[in-house]
Amino acid sequence: MTSRRAWRIGTAVALGALSAALLWGPSAQAGDMRSNSCAASHLSAKQTGSGAGMSQPFSVITITNTGSSTCSLNGYPTITGAWTKSGKKAIHVTPGNLGNMSDPGPSHVALAPGGKAWFAIGAATAYDPPLVTFRRIAFSAGGGSVPAKLSLPATAPTGKAFPLGVTAYAWGSGPQTT
Repeated sequence: MTSRRAWRIGTAVALGALSAALLWGPSAQAGDMRSNSCAASHLSAKQTGSGAGMSQPFSVITITNTGSSTCSLNGYPTITGAWTKSGKKAIHVTPGNLGNMSDPGPSHVALAPGGKAWFAIGAATAYDPPLVTFRRIAFSAGGGSVPAKLSLPATAPTGKAFPLGVTAYAWGSGPQTT
């Protein structure tokens, strides 16, 4: 084998290992590629950070696998509801970048027991009053709904749903923003 060919093979193996590590995260194992979707009953979620820029506040939601086996989250969370002190509000959710929070893009996130993933949810406050504060959201997982408490100020265009943005699931606890 020539040294050039050996270098190419070594580079290909290293790039493959790096890609797997970036995609599956440090707590994942080879079998995680076939892990089941996380059941809502095996997930807990809470706000672990927040920020704002140019009238676009956001909250970082960290999810923990409280189950006893590895499970997976894929793509973007489906936000099924958002509540203020006065009740559930109409929302329109768009996936992608938020004002000051980049979207990591859709991926497969394998969570070992105790493992964490995160996403960010953002709103706008530049519309006319009233200004409300979302206190709770819910997102779907494994045929159920996962609640998360948060504090996210928002306004909406007159007579329309509150526009919210959401980033894809990403491995880990999320950026330290607070």
